[in-house]
Amino acid sequence: MRHGRRDAAGAVALALSLAWYWQLFGRHTDAAFWLGEVLAVPDAEPAPGRDLARATHLSHRVDTRRGMSAEEAADDRAGLRELAGRLLAHPEPAGPYGALVALQLASVQEEKSALAVFGRWADGDDVWLSGLARMLRAEYAENAGRLDRMRADVDAALDRFRQAGDRWGQATTLTMRAQLRQYDDDLDGALADLRESWSLADEFGRLSPADELFRDLRRIDLRLRRGDTGTALALLDSAHERAPRVVSEEMLVLLDALEAGFRVRLGDLDRARELLDDAERALRGEATFPGDHVRTLLGNVRASLCLELGDPAGAARALTTAYAAALATRDVPILAVVAATTAGLAEAYGRPHESAVLLGAAARLRGAHDPTDPQVRELTARGRATLGEEAFAAAYGTGRRLDRRAATAEVDPARYVAARYPAR
Repeated sequence: MRHGRRDAAGAVALALSLAWYWQLFGRHTDAAFWLGEVLAVPDAEPAPGRDLARATHLSHRVDTRRGMSAEEAADDRAGLRELAGRLLAHPEPAGPYGALVALQLASVQEEKSALAVFGRWADGDDVWLSGLARMLRAEYAENAGRLDRMRADVDAALDRFRQAGDRWGQATTLTMRAQLRQYDDDLDGALADLRESWSLADEFGRLSPADELFRDLRRIDLRLRRGDTGTALALLDSAHERAPRVVSEEMLVLLDALEAGFRVRLGDLDRARELLDDAERALRGEATFPGDHVRTLLGNVRASLCLELGDPAGAARALTTAYAAALATRDVPILAVVAATTAGLAEAYGRPHESAVLLGAAARLRGAHDPTDPQVRELTARGRATLGEEAFAAAYGTGRRLDRRAATAEVDPARYVAARYPAR
């Protein structure tokens, strides 16, 4: 209250001052409630801050989705896109408020507009905002398979965050650099970056439950790549035990899908099937899942399981679903994951040349070969043994040289169904 009246502008300012905290620590329910209360206070003079509060409110509602119908969730996303357009028309606020604008643009996939904003901030005088802009720009570069651009922005972002003393920014950027080091076949360097990231994160407080889960999954994946199976399984059991208490139903489905993939790698096919069946039932029963990433992972892991069980026709069906969902995500690295499994399908149909081309196309989409990924490593070794070094390299190079559109078309599993390539 101010002078006995409700102060709409003051309420908006107070809520926005908490918005970055809510964002970093995954307090989506708190944010949705309090921003809803703030926006219920009438204001005769709408201002950029109020539009930003509305956009932030909707983004947190979308992140919670509890009790919402599919139509309500779709309406919120449409409203968020409209508000993102209005925010671009306002003078850009600096500091944390400006960062919130960037996050709203990114959340509705306004890529061109978001990159324009990031470009203006990247070389600005605000060191922290420059670091954030470069970090977010690096994420777009990764999604586009442009790892050269990603490397430059990751290094610059890490430098800016260190100058600013921001441990959250350093922790987040180090995780991205660890991913690049995996592609460079430097698992020791990747582990060192992740350990530094975890140490920094522990200093500034508990992450959001979703971020903590993703941190655990990155650790498990790296341990499996290093051959530390016992440690990976212990971490996996711990993550599964904690997850139901702290994350959403969607995150539990994602965890089941990812664990099923790990179980396929380890040869525990019965457990993998059980996890996939549970995850698919949950996905069918939850109408408000945005779901494209989850559906991609579920379909891809189901295909991997089918290939291990000697069922290429089942793998082809699962990959068809995964490919369609991957296209909807507009996330190129996850399409590369589907491409690598499709290479396994081509191999199962007795087409080692096409399998090598697909591995090259996967590398083109990803932006790099992934030599520490067990599936890629094994398919590559078998392809070289079957075709010979020169023929394999030539076929792989054919896929690697494709442009993005051609590579996307090349990895469509419909090209490798049994009707065209009968099993031999």
